[in-house]
Amino acid sequence: MLIMTIKVRFIKPQESETLDSWQRADNVVAYRRVRILRLSEMGCKCAFIAKMLGLHVETVRGTIKAFNEGGVAAIAPQPRSGGRPGRSRTLMK
Repeated sequence: MLIMTIKVRFIKPQESETLDSWQRADNVVAYRRVRILRLSEMGCKCAFIAKMLGLHVETVRGTIKAFNEGGVAAIAPQPRSGGRPGRSRTLMK
C-alpha cells in the first residue's frame, strides 16, 4: 500500500491574515485547522500533526487537501445544523 505525503501549499498573505484571525478566535474547530496548516507549513508530517493535536491522521490529510484545493473558504467552519435532540411531545404526556 502506497501512502503519499501531503503538505500544505504556499499560503498567500491574505489567507495568512485570515488564518491568524482564526487562531485568535474562540472557535476550536478553526483553531485546529489553522494549527494543522501551520504545522504542515513548518514541514511536519501528517502523522506527527495528528498526534500533536489529538486528531485522526485522515482528518489532518483531509484538511490540508481541502485547503490546497479550495483555500480558506474550503476549510471555514460551518454552523452545525439543528439543535440538541429533545423529547418528543408524545413522550412527555
